[in-house]
Amino acid sequence: MVRHTTYRKHDGIVYGITRTFHILCLVFTLFLIWGLSLNIAEGVRLITMPHIPVLILLSLAGTLYRDSWYFNTQDNTVTSIYGFAWICKRETFSFSEVERLELTHFVRGSSDKKAKPTKRRLRAMMVLSLRLKDDQVKTIEVIAEKTSGGRTESSLQAIAAVTGLPMYVDRPRDLDLDVSYKDL
Repeated sequence: MVRHTTYRKHDGIVYGITRTFHILCLVFTLFLIWGLSLNIAEGVRLITMPHIPVLILLSLAGTLYRDSWYFNTQDNTVTSIYGFAWICKRETFSFSEVERLELTHFVRGSSDKKAKPTKRRLRAMMVLSLRLKDDQVKTIEVIAEKTSGGRTESSLQAIAAVTGLPMYVDRPRDLDLDVSYKDL
């Protein structure tokens, strides 16, 4: 799973993929290339191991993948960058275009607003997004609430504190979770 985290920079804050993910993908790519070159040097034909080049391409894609939101406090801009290496799409918004940062919750698999998550089918999800003044919503991240473990909420608070942008959370954390005696 690709995790996002905040990085403080001298001129703002970045919410992007962790460096650990890129490093692990690079190490895996190098390991696969090393193993492939060893096998080819020993005379093993490439046609007998088509999965290795496929895995190399996938891990290289993970190494080069970019998905980050750069909140520049000096230029008062928000820049979204996603794509692979230098082939990426950039969108830039001024702070004056941004209405607020939002964190909203929903239950995947149900259209009912009052649905409660279950263990199997219905999962509690959260959406971190940027709401613009022209009623556009730019989704930053959609993640399961359990997977987030509070990191998305703390990232939202850090971004709002650094940039001064207003934030909106549709419900406080863990307010509507059902906790029974057996959960304790």
